[in-house]
Amino acid sequence: MARVAMIVSNRYDPDPRVEKEARSLASGGHEVTIYAFDRFCEMEQAQEERDGLRIERIQPPIPMPRNMVGTRLGLLHFSREVRDRLTRSRPLVVHCHDQDTCAIGLWWKTRGAARAGVVGGRFVFDAHDLYWTWALLPNPNARWRAALAFTLRLADKRYARAADLLITVTEACGGHAGTAEIYREWGCDPVVIWNAPNPPSTVPQLPERFCVGYVGNVREPAMFRDLLQALRLMRHEERPAVRIAGLGRSADEVRRMFETEAPSLGIKLQITGGFSVTELPNLMADCSVQYCVYPTQRGNIDRAMPVKLLESIAYGRRVIGNADTLMGDAIAANAWGWVVPEGDPSALASALRQARATCTNEAGALPALCPPPLWPEQGRRLLVAYDRLLS
Repeated sequence: MARVAMIVSNRYDPDPRVEKEARSLASGGHEVTIYAFDRFCEMEQAQEERDGLRIERIQPPIPMPRNMVGTRLGLLHFSREVRDRLTRSRPLVVHCHDQDTCAIGLWWKTRGAARAGVVGGRFVFDAHDLYWTWALLPNPNARWRAALAFTLRLADKRYARAADLLITVTEACGGHAGTAEIYREWGCDPVVIWNAPNPPSTVPQLPERFCVGYVGNVREPAMFRDLLQALRLMRHEERPAVRIAGLGRSADEVRRMFETEAPSLGIKLQITGGFSVTELPNLMADCSVQYCVYPTQRGNIDRAMPVKLLESIAYGRRVIGNADTLMGDAIAANAWGWVVPEGDPSALASALRQARATCTNEAGALPALCPPPLWPEQGRRLLVAYDRLLS
C-alpha cells in the first residue's frame, strides 16, 4: 500500500470525482492526503480529517482576482506551497487532477521525490477533461484564445507521455470517440474511469407536475437561452415547470434570465444554488426529465459523458442531450431519452413535448432504464490500475 498525495486546483468542498477516487483508494488500504487550492479564501477549515482522508487547503495571502492573471499567480503560489509539503510528507505517488496541477507531479517524478529521499516517486495524471478547451471560453473565435489552447494542448501531451499512470474519463461507444482516443493517438495507454455516480439508495417517484431539470454546474448561458426559446415555442398548457440547482460562473446570469421570463411564460420556476451529494435524491425527485444539451463550440462536449446525465439515469430520470455526440450515441443506444441538435429550440420544444407525454405519472409505468456505469465498478478499476502502477 502507498502514501498518495492528490492535488486539485479547486477548494475541494468536496470535488465529487476526487472524493470518489480518494475514498476508493483509502478503502484499498492507501493513505490519501488531498491538497486543495482555496484561491478565494472562502473555506473556514484549512485542514480536515474525515473517513480516512486528510484534506489540506492552501490559501494565498490575499484572495486572488477572478481573471487569468490572478489564476496564474495563484497557481504559482499553490505549486510552491504543495512542493514544500510534499517534501515533508514524502508520498510515493503524486496524483494530479487535471492539467493545471501536472507540473507538480512531473517535478515530483523527475526531481522532488529523489530530493525528499523517496525511491521511485510516481506521477499520475488524472485528466478529467480536455483542459485546453477551456481556454476557448467565452469566445472560441478569438485568435489569442486559439493560440493559448494550442499551447496548453502541447503541454497536455507532454504530461500525458511523462505520467506513470494516465487516467481519462470516456472512450468510444458508438460512432463518436471519447477522450481516450486523443491520448491513444499520442502514443499513450490511458485507463478509462468513467465519472460514474454512486448507486442511489432509493429512486424517487416522478413529480406530480411535469418538470424539466438542470442539476449541475451552471456555466453556459447559451444552453439556457435555447431552453427559454423552446418554452416560448410551446403552448401555455404544454410548458413544463423548471428546476435549476447548482453554482457556476453563469449562475447569477441564468437566474436573472429565468426570473425575468417566468411570469410572462406562466411557468413554475425554482432555482437554488450549490448542493451536496446528500441533497441529490430530493433534487432528482423534483425533476421529470434532465436537460443536457450543451454548446459544442468548446470542442469537448462531443466526447463527454456528463456526470449529471449518468446521475439522472441512475435516479430513473430520462434525459434530453446533444445529438451527434458520444452522449447522444449512448442515449440512443440505451433508450435513455431524446437527442436534439445544439441551438435548435424547435427540436428541443418537440423533445419536451415527447418527454411530457412519457415521463409523467399519468402516462403509466415506464420501462426500466438500462443502468449507467456506476462508481463501485469504476472504483475497482482504479484500484487495479494502482496495483499495476505499484508492482
